[in-house]
Amino acid sequence: MKTRLIVLILLVGIALGVVGTIFGPDVAGPYLPEAFRGKKAETIDGEVVRKLREGDRLLLTVHTSQGSVLATFKKKVAEIDLLVQQGDTVTLGLSRYEPFVDEPAIERVRKQEPTSRPRAGTPQSSPGAEAPQEERAGQRGKVNE
Repeated sequence: MKTRLIVLILLVGIALGVVGTIFGPDVAGPYLPEAFRGKKAETIDGEVVRKLREGDRLLLTVHTSQGSVLATFKKKVAEIDLLVQQGDTVTLGLSRYEPFVDEPAIERVRKQEPTSRPRAGTPQSSPGAEAPQEERAGQRGKVNE
């Protein structure tokens, strides 16, 4: 009777150890500090080639050097929608490359550079300002004739 109890306790301990090893990190991971999580997040840079907002979720297609990633966001949708635009470069924190990810950590957003930006200190002329001068010059020519 004693040996059966010892064997039963041993088998239950082994079973709990196996189940805890398999499911423990996923269950307890969000509650543990990063040092104890074990998974190191790698950062992946890529350009946002498409952005689609569907009600309460936001889909970003990000083209990276490893391939394209479809990132789905259901939390902070309005904030991410305002922050990230098509053409921006984003840095995503992922545990590994996957083509479909839910709620990846956005580490950094770099805005796309405008193609033609006026230099500081350079006076800008608007098309409306030039038209009256041309009209005045034409009117002067008619008066002189």
